[in-house]
Amino acid sequence: MFQHHLHRHDDVNLVMSALGDDPQCLPALITLGAALRRDVASALREVIATRAWQSDFHVRSAAANWREEPRFPVFLDRGLEKRRNLGPKHEHLTAALLTFSETRAALYRVGAAECPQHCRTESGAFAEGRHLDDYRQALFGWYAAIQHAHACLVRAARWFENADPHDPRRPETFTQWLAGTGHRHRIRSCQGTESATGRALREILLMMHAWSPHTFEAVDVAFQKAEGERAFHTWGGGFEPAGRPEAQAAAEALATVLSPEERQHVRDVIDGLESDDKWDRDMDLAKDSTLPCTSDRHRAYSADTAEREDCAKARGRVYAEASQPWSEGVDHAARASRLARFLLGPRTDRVQAALTTARTGVARDIAQAAPQVWHDNAKTLRDARETAGLDIHKAAACLGIKTATLQRFEQGTGKLPGRPAALGYLQLLALTCAQTGHTVPAGIPQVISQPATSLPTIV
Repeated sequence: MFQHHLHRHDDVNLVMSALGDDPQCLPALITLGAALRRDVASALREVIATRAWQSDFHVRSAAANWREEPRFPVFLDRGLEKRRNLGPKHEHLTAALLTFSETRAALYRVGAAECPQHCRTESGAFAEGRHLDDYRQALFGWYAAIQHAHACLVRAARWFENADPHDPRRPETFTQWLAGTGHRHRIRSCQGTESATGRALREILLMMHAWSPHTFEAVDVAFQKAEGERAFHTWGGGFEPAGRPEAQAAAEALATVLSPEERQHVRDVIDGLESDDKWDRDMDLAKDSTLPCTSDRHRAYSADTAEREDCAKARGRVYAEASQPWSEGVDHAARASRLARFLLGPRTDRVQAALTTARTGVARDIAQAAPQVWHDNAKTLRDARETAGLDIHKAAACLGIKTATLQRFEQGTGKLPGRPAALGYLQLLALTCAQTGHTVPAGIPQVISQPATSLPTIV
C-alpha cells in the first residue's frame, strides 16, 4: 500500500529537504498541509458520493468471501496503518477531517449504514478509480506533511529568535510569520492579516496534533512555565510514548518567541479545535439533513442547489433508517441499503421502484379494474399529466411502452391497456401530482393512488 501511493508523499519530502533550514520552511509547510488536508476531505467525499469504494478489489473480495454486501470499513482500513511510522493512521485521517463538516457527516453516515451512498446521477461519465487514487495520494501526502510539523516549527522559532531585528525577512511577531504576512514592505488590511494568521495557526497546530496526541498538553505546560507558573506533564505509563519529545521541543520553542497576547491567541485556537473534536459531533452532523451534497457530480451536471439539498436529505433518511434501535426480526442495514438504492439511484430506477412497490400494495381485484378506470377518465388524466409537467415520453419510458401506444390510451381509442401498464400509469400520475403539489385527479380511486403518493421520491 505504501509503495503505490507515494507521489504526493515524495513531493512533500522533496520540498522540505530542498528548503532545509531556510526560514520559509514553515510557511511552505503550512501551505502544503492546508492544500493536502483539503484534498483528503474532498477526495473522500467523492469516494463516498460516487460509490467508488465498492469497486475496490479488496472490498469486493471480502464481500465475496463472506457472502455479504460490500462494507465501507474494509475500504477505509485498507488505506490506514495501525503502526505509527509505516503509514497514515485513523488519528491522522480524523485530524485531517476535523473542520470539514460535510465529509465528517458523509463518513459517519456511510459507516453507520454500510450501504450505497451514491448521488442521483448516472455514473458512466466518471472514472471511479480516479477518486480512489486521489484520496489515497492525498492521504499519504498529508501523512508526510505532519511528520515535518514539529521540526519545522522548532527551526522557524530558532531563526526568529536569533535573526537580526532589522532583517527585512523578520516580521514584528512570530504569528505574522506563520501566515506569511510579516514582510515589512507589504501592505495588508488588519482584518485580512488577522484572519490569515488564525488559519495558519490552526493548520500548524492541527498538523502537530495529528502527528503527536501530546501536542496540546505540551503547549499548555510550556506556556504556563513561560508565564512563571509551576506546571507538570501528566503523561502516564499507559499512554503512547511516540511523539512526546517532538511535542515538548516544539512547545518550548514556541513559548520562547510568542508574546502574552500571542500565547492567548494560540490557546483560543486550541480550545476551538478541542471543542470540535467531539465524538457526538459526528452524530449530530450525520442527523443534519440541511448540509448540501458537495460531490463534484452535481457541478459536472450543472445541478442546482435544490438537487444538492435533495441528495443530502436522501442521505439523511438512509442514515436515520440504519441507526434505528435494534429490534428483533428487523434488518435495518438491509432496509437502509434498499432505501439508499431507491432514493439515491438514477431517476428512472427510482420511479420504477416506486411503481413496483406501489403495485404490490394493491389488491388483485382492485388492480383488475385499473384499465377501465383509465379508459373512463382518459381526458381528465391527460389534462392532469400535462398540468403536473410529466412529459409523455418520460411517462412511456417509465411504463415500458411506446409513446404512440400511450397517446392512444390517453385518447381513449384502440385496445384497452393491460393491467400492469394501466395500474402503473394511474400510480405514476398520482405520484407526479403529489410530488409537484397538484391535486390528484378524482377519477383515480384512493386504494390505487395511496400506495404511490406515500412514497418519498421526486419524479
